[in-house]
Amino acid sequence: MRCLVVPMCFLLASVYCKDALDSALNSEGCGSATRYGSSLQRPANARLMEFPWLARLGYQQSPEDAIEYLFQGTLIHPLFVITTVFAAEYSRNSLKFVRLGDYNSTSDPDCDDSQCAPIPQDIPIELIIKHPNYNKPRLANDLVLLKLKNTANINSEHIGTACIPTGSSIAPIEEAPLFVVAWCGSRKAGISVIPRQYRMQKMSHVICAEKLKDHMSIDLHRSELCAALNLDKQTQIEDINLRGGTGAPVHTIGPDRKFYVVGMLSVGVRDAPLGMPYVLVDLREMSDWLETTVADQLNNVRFNRTGYLSMSVFGNFS
Repeated sequence: MRCLVVPMCFLLASVYCKDALDSALNSEGCGSATRYGSSLQRPANARLMEFPWLARLGYQQSPEDAIEYLFQGTLIHPLFVITTVFAAEYSRNSLKFVRLGDYNSTSDPDCDDSQCAPIPQDIPIELIIKHPNYNKPRLANDLVLLKLKNTANINSEHIGTACIPTGSSIAPIEEAPLFVVAWCGSRKAGISVIPRQYRMQKMSHVICAEKLKDHMSIDLHRSELCAALNLDKQTQIEDINLRGGTGAPVHTIGPDRKFYVVGMLSVGVRDAPLGMPYVLVDLREMSDWLETTVADQLNNVRFNRTGYLSMSVFGNFS
């Protein structure tokens, strides 16, 4: 039995590659950031090709319009990207593309002192799947799975997948170092042209709600976690903010030294001051849904009666 990236079992029967589906997420090469150093300078610019699973989301009202890349997502499988509901539904449901392998939003190609990265991959979105238990007032289960029309070309440094926490794959979140990577900024400074990375500190729901009560009314759900920027005391920077970072991944490092995306930026106070918490999607609570949904989508590749493969046709949600 031989399986490709999208499970295709070349047997004249109505079957699929179960082993491939069971290991669809957290492939052997997931979470490998070969250019990540031994220490994280904070705040710091991400390095070229440092986080190969970062995705930028492209919006287009009509085929004649230019694509506008806003907000972010995370590649978790060659055919799937995760982001938030706000990012998916922004600008009248005009989300149409995912850009992978980007770094500097103002240059093409992207280069550092020693090398240049390959040209980014722009892939159309075939299907947008919103978590069935999304609750807008509470922002509970604020998760969307984007199915790509074409398989991303995975390579060792430029484009790769992040790992998703399952079971005991990571340490308890209270003990784990967290950091966010995003094209972000503030109203004053503007959005960064290259990704920024900041350490974050988890905050309890009780303290989080207390700090947010004067800015927003939110009844925190178990699918959410809170974290605030955790900067060095010596850092004398006042204008640091995650504005524009909706959908950006929040990472930790597992015992296997791989990067796991444990959260995504969901909502925060506009131009939040330092110490103000951000509400994140808690992917530890969402991993079962992600695994099941990805497997179900891959299982739509079936043999028809003549023995040839056929694929279901999908559309966007409204």
